[in-house]
Amino acid sequence: MSDITIDCTIDGQAYSTEQLDRLRYVRDLHVLHQMRRLGATIEHHHRPLSDDEIDHLSPEDAHAVNVATRLAHGAEGLRKLFAEQLRASDRMWKDMTAASAGLPRQRACAELVVTGVTWEDFHTHVSDFGELQKLVVPANPDHFFFEQEEPGVARAMETFGMYGTPTEVLVAADPTLPAPFDLDEGYRLLLAGHTRLSSDGSRVDIIAYHQFKPMPGGLVVKLCALFPAKAPKELVHGHKLHLAVEFAKTLELIATAR
Repeated sequence: MSDITIDCTIDGQAYSTEQLDRLRYVRDLHVLHQMRRLGATIEHHHRPLSDDEIDHLSPEDAHAVNVATRLAHGAEGLRKLFAEQLRASDRMWKDMTAASAGLPRQRACAELVVTGVTWEDFHTHVSDFGELQKLVVPANPDHFFFEQEEPGVARAMETFGMYGTPTEVLVAADPTLPAPFDLDEGYRLLLAGHTRLSSDGSRVDIIAYHQFKPMPGGLVVKLCALFPAKAPKELVHGHKLHLAVEFAKTLELIATAR
């Protein structure tokens, strides 16, 4: 494994690797309980676990069991498991998007300063949805699946902002997307994209707009997702941490594979 360092800052506050790892552990446990409550069998070493036994899993085991359970169900199995919750999430996003028409979007941003991964490696994995597909589920407990449909377009299911229940969306990279804000000096656009609901193709006001800057031995990444003005503050703030957890782990996985 390549040596890697990641310094995370959100709204001027530093978050240590240990804090992000702890949050990942808490979310792994949350998702395991969530799936079990809906009827999924949660197994460790081929033995079903109770809720109490889930809470005794180590961080490493909780993550491994969560990844294995999501992958074992697959996209169709997860759709069935979360069918009622997905319908409710669709309604929530449609209502928020309609209520926010003409209002400025809310930003959820996080900054990562990274050494030990080149910007070329990172850009290749993140901008190519075929490569990204291999990393999304292991990188974040709240990403249930991510399947490329065509270059630059993927069908995904995630819990935005660690708030409520998952939503199934179509995400599309779009370099022609009108810039929601100016790039910072010296930075390049990493990924711009928009979002639609998978169920009926309705456009929802969720935009990804990530930028990066190469530096000696690594890079600086400024991650940003934009949400409707009427989205709950808890969701928007939660997504700052969601982005940090996801991309810190993505970078670790890229470094490990080298």
